[in-house]
Amino acid sequence: MNKAAKRSDGFNDGFSIGYNKGYEDGFRRGKDAGAASYETLFEGTSIIIPTYNQLRYVKECIESIARYTSEPYELIVIDNASDDGTSAYLKSAGGGLRFQINNENKGFAGAVNQGLMLARGTTLMILNNDSVVTPDWLSNLLTCLHSNPHYGIVGPVTNYISGDQLIETSYSNIEEMQQFSRTFNRSDASRWVVTGRLTGFCMLFRREDFRRLGYFDEGFEIGNCEDDDYGLRARLLGMQLVIAKDTFIHHYGSVSMKSLNGRFDQVYKKNLAFYANKWADPHMMLSLAWQRTMNGITLRTIDSYPTCVIVQGAGTTSYWVENGIRSPIVGTVDVQAIRVSQIDLRNWQLGEAIMAEEVMNRMHVLYRSSTESPDVEGRLVRLQDGAVYQRKGGKLHRFMNRQTIAAWKLDYYEPLILHQLKVQHGEEGPPIISPPLLKADNI
Repeated sequence: MNKAAKRSDGFNDGFSIGYNKGYEDGFRRGKDAGAASYETLFEGTSIIIPTYNQLRYVKECIESIARYTSEPYELIVIDNASDDGTSAYLKSAGGGLRFQINNENKGFAGAVNQGLMLARGTTLMILNNDSVVTPDWLSNLLTCLHSNPHYGIVGPVTNYISGDQLIETSYSNIEEMQQFSRTFNRSDASRWVVTGRLTGFCMLFRREDFRRLGYFDEGFEIGNCEDDDYGLRARLLGMQLVIAKDTFIHHYGSVSMKSLNGRFDQVYKKNLAFYANKWADPHMMLSLAWQRTMNGITLRTIDSYPTCVIVQGAGTTSYWVENGIRSPIVGTVDVQAIRVSQIDLRNWQLGEAIMAEEVMNRMHVLYRSSTESPDVEGRLVRLQDGAVYQRKGGKLHRFMNRQTIAAWKLDYYEPLILHQLKVQHGEEGPPIISPPLLKADNI
């Protein structure tokens, strides 16, 4: 090989090495910068719209937002594998629209959770794709939400919905609807009403409350009942659900669900059963004395999770949770970790690592030994009324039902039976609930 050829080969090798190194360094820096910017919030509202087909409605919804929203916002559309041209429309829409196109229908809850992961606003809005917004809609809802720290989730009134958000209307087309809404949408605190239920077609809440509350439960398939579940979880944390009866938006109504045709009844029946099995009698839990002792205390969803359990977030590390601290487990345990969201995981304080053998020993002492006192942290007890409680943080926390015990993998252990013990006023803490089912690996 002559000198010129050697110089050429050397140049090419050097160029390749330098290029690859530069590419790797640039990719790493770009990835780090992107991750850092993802954590940077903006003072505005993230409007999350799940879609499944119904392109005409999606376009009308997005166009109405652009026309009638003067407050800072970002628009995030999550498409659930539509086959009617929705994906092509989203790719060509421009205007700062952010979107994700799924290759399968992940349901309303799954799409909402994806949108919440992408959202960067200080307030978060879930909006149905068959909604048409109106003048001052968002400013009125924001005024209501920020007027009271106890207001957790706020929703408007509309023409097509179940429950107390429904009002009578007489318009016959969208033009008349917008004329009606210009007169109707006048901010008025006397028209804000605390309610026991909000529907998910339009829900506004603060980011800090989302960090307390967490993600939607993806155990509800396709759609229906996940909004009732989310509102109930908010109420258990002391948040109030509010109907802003000074704000109207149009709702065509369940167009994605209606497209299921014969499957609608099947899906709805299955979701109702899932809700009933998860909650049993939630209204009884809301009426118990524990809520009267929570005044001034800011609760998070993890305060309604048990102690002395093994959990796992989106990664592969398992944690032992005890006394509000999550300790990374070193080694392998023989107990399946319970999947929780990254939000819930980070709400527990990170502690020092713990060996797997120590975890198994603690579980044996707590859940298998019958000689321990009922006052020990993590102890399961069954009272004379048949209810099962866990001792946590100096209080007794009642499991919502048997399914909740099973959800935390604690149904294998027999609680101490205490016929003489009764829960005294001030001794009962928030009930223990099941963690939401999460199907995505990165939530």
